[in-house]
Amino acid sequence: MRQILILLTFLVFASISYGQEIEQTDSTFIQMDNIRGEFKSFEMEDSIHSPRLAAMYSAAIPGMGQFYNEKYWKIPIVYALGAFAASQIKQNHQNYLLFRNINFNLRDGNDSNNGEIQDFIDLGFDIDRTERQLQSYKRDRDYWIILSGLFYILQIVDATVDAHLREFDINEDLSINIQPSLQSSPNKNMQAGLSLNFRFK
Repeated sequence: MRQILILLTFLVFASISYGQEIEQTDSTFIQMDNIRGEFKSFEMEDSIHSPRLAAMYSAAIPGMGQFYNEKYWKIPIVYALGAFAASQIKQNHQNYLLFRNINFNLRDGNDSNNGEIQDFIDLGFDIDRTERQLQSYKRDRDYWIILSGLFYILQIVDATVDAHLREFDINEDLSINIQPSLQSSPNKNMQAGLSLNFRFK
């Protein structure tokens, strides 16, 4: 159970951290004494794309925020996780109801009611064992209800983050270059130095 939860949480965060589209931008140059820094400028791509609207869409209909952000590949992931969580909730709840009924029949002291649970009695289920099974299925059902709520919140966060990142043009070129250079001092003497070039995303 714990391994499944860890795997599903990893998949959700991996989908949130998926890279953004890359486009080229112009460079901005800054001269600072002996260090010449080159910085990439960030430009707005879509000023009318609203993170708030993306969050509202996802809150109303799971996956709708991803559709609004044009992250269509995330929609099947949202619904696959939701369907898996719903199936686990249903399965554990049905087993909980089954063992609750078995436990009730074993406790009522009326052997005439044991016909429908005779198969479980033959397998060695007594009151203590059925009680443990009952609590186990109840616990797992409640865990999956909580986890499905977290999935719901995470897909809203994912849509909001994607909408925020959509506003920025992030360049893929990231580098630091060190080159020798000659600089003139205030008394007009030439001095050797190093030129450090930064290129940021």
